[in-house]
Amino acid sequence: MIMSKAPETGSSKNPPHQSLSPPDKAISARVVIALTVTAKSYAVQMGILHNVLATALPAECQVGDVVTVRVQGADHDFALLRRRWIVGDEGSRLEITLDYPAHGPR
Repeated sequence: MIMSKAPETGSSKNPPHQSLSPPDKAISARVVIALTVTAKSYAVQMGILHNVLATALPAECQVGDVVTVRVQGADHDFALLRRRWIVGDEGSRLEITLDYPAHGPR
């Protein structure tokens, strides 16, 4: 008979499969921006696609953050929808997916 420890149940705020990455482990990661279809459409329509894709977000940002891209005095709010680690022969990078519109209070 083989016994193993049951999986951690986590807390209601951060279930084990949704726990936040430790910030000190992510800081040196290369961060790239990805956009949902609606975010890309909005950015193209507003003429700010290059600005959004060039945004230098820190690796500590988390799902649910609102990212405001200010271009020529106008604010464009996006929601940080997903963090995804991409690991391969070239190394690793953290992909941050932004969505539009950002919901919730400003």
